[in-house]
Amino acid sequence: MKLKYRPAAIADIQNACGYIRDKLKNPRAANNLKSRILYGASLLKEAPYMGTPLDSKYEGLETEIRFLVVSKHLIFYEVHDDMIEIVRILDGRTDYLTYLLD
Repeated sequence: MKLKYRPAAIADIQNACGYIRDKLKNPRAANNLKSRILYGASLLKEAPYMGTPLDSKYEGLETEIRFLVVSKHLIFYEVHDDMIEIVRILDGRTDYLTYLLD
C-alpha cells in the first residue's frame, strides 16, 4: 500500500517539530519526533488496520478515521483500496476532535 499525506498532516509535523526545535531549543528532540512519526506511519503500509477506529472511542461518531499512537502524538488516517491517507498528526493531549471534525 502507498501512503499519502494530506497537506494538513504535513503542516502538523512541521509545526510540532518547529515548536520543539525553535521554541524549546531542542533540535535533536524535534528530529527524533519527526523520525518516530514517519516510522510509525510507514508501519501502516504493512498493517493498515493496526490503529484503533476513532468511532470506537466516541459513541455516536460515524467515521472511517483510525488512529495510531506515536509518543504523545496521534496519527489519524483512513484506509482506502490501495492507499493509506494520513489525515492529521496531532498531540494527543489536545482537543483533537476539534481539529479533525473541522
